[in-house]
Amino acid sequence: MRLKKLIKRFDFTNDMRDYIELGSGVRLDAKEQYIKLIDDNGVYSLNSDMYAKTWAANPNSVKQLLGFECVIENERDDDDYSQIVTGANFRLHNDVNEFWYDGMDWVIDSVNWNTESEVANNISSFMVDSKKIGIVINPYTIDETKTPIIRAIKILYSSDIENQDDYLYRTIVRQLKAQVNPIGDHPITLSASSNTIDIASDYALETPYDVIDIDSVFNDTDDPDHFVDILQSYDSVNKIITLSEAVDANKVVWVKFIYVPLVAVSTGLEYHEVEKVPALLLGNINLINTTKLTISDSVINKETGEGTKVLPPDRSDIDITMKIITTSARDQARLADELKRFFANNELLTSWGLDEKFRLQLIEEYDGTISIDTYGVRNGRLRFQLLGTLYYVRDAVDVYAVRNLELTGDMDVTI
Repeated sequence: MRLKKLIKRFDFTNDMRDYIELGSGVRLDAKEQYIKLIDDNGVYSLNSDMYAKTWAANPNSVKQLLGFECVIENERDDDDYSQIVTGANFRLHNDVNEFWYDGMDWVIDSVNWNTESEVANNISSFMVDSKKIGIVINPYTIDETKTPIIRAIKILYSSDIENQDDYLYRTIVRQLKAQVNPIGDHPITLSASSNTIDIASDYALETPYDVIDIDSVFNDTDDPDHFVDILQSYDSVNKIITLSEAVDANKVVWVKFIYVPLVAVSTGLEYHEVEKVPALLLGNINLINTTKLTISDSVINKETGEGTKVLPPDRSDIDITMKIITTSARDQARLADELKRFFANNELLTSWGLDEKFRLQLIEEYDGTISIDTYGVRNGRLRFQLLGTLYYVRDAVDVYAVRNLELTGDMDVTI
């Protein structure tokens, strides 16, 4: 399996404040954007069990955790500079349980703490079945006049990410399927009086919509303005609708259903498979505005001095044209409305594989000048971009931290 080494960062910025749980005695500095102890008239608490708990990151492409580093600034004793008087301990969590390394295994524990070295040396054995990882930080001081400053946590992990596949299929297509769920109409003339309707066989839809739920049902004959919803329940497995009252034979029951349109990716924009509509077809996919970033990142094991540098990725915008394909004018209009709502509510999309946010921008609004081809297929279109996507095309490299600096020669020489 071809794997890449990537870094998940936990930065303590104001944007992430809502995702960080701060225990008593700990604060996120709004100006400097780091975690520290609370200053009470120049005095910091000597409590040994204070904490800050990060959100659980969810990079679904993770295969194994490889490294751990806390970006921390510690203070030293005023009288004995060799003695460090601040620090931080840690536990890991997966959004459900907290874990402590007991010397042999990671066990569920919300009391004990590990040092940074203990986490760094053993994080590779932490199970990532849930694909979620977070940190509980225990900042402490033994000098009430000093506090540690924690700027970030970095976790190195191996990933099977394929960026283009992730952005298109696992992120954009996945979100479109999950959130673009328009309503369709299915008027039915009942052949017999009944309070149940089988839309799988007895009254099947002519177009093979992927029905996921029933929005409402009306007795269209007696209630043409659709004031009274007579839907009681819907069995999505057997596709049977149960009504709150029986409707007589030869009357029209108007079923409004919720469906998922087909979402497909194509290199072209020709599409005439009537049996597969309504559909959203993503085509004319181009990478634009590509730049090579210059800042790398690394995770260092401070005990061993060994680490990994992840080289700068390329950054690109993905330009995509979408065709909205239906066989009815009403489906076209409703899909257009759903897409307008989708883009209004998704200014940021989270990459499924990386768990990083990228901006989604509608470039050209839905074109209502709909064309109808010889197959009766109606075609609308719009254009959008996913901005600032990252492509890790360079292999990570091993690095070694400077642990000792030895100066020799004449110390009086000016350089």
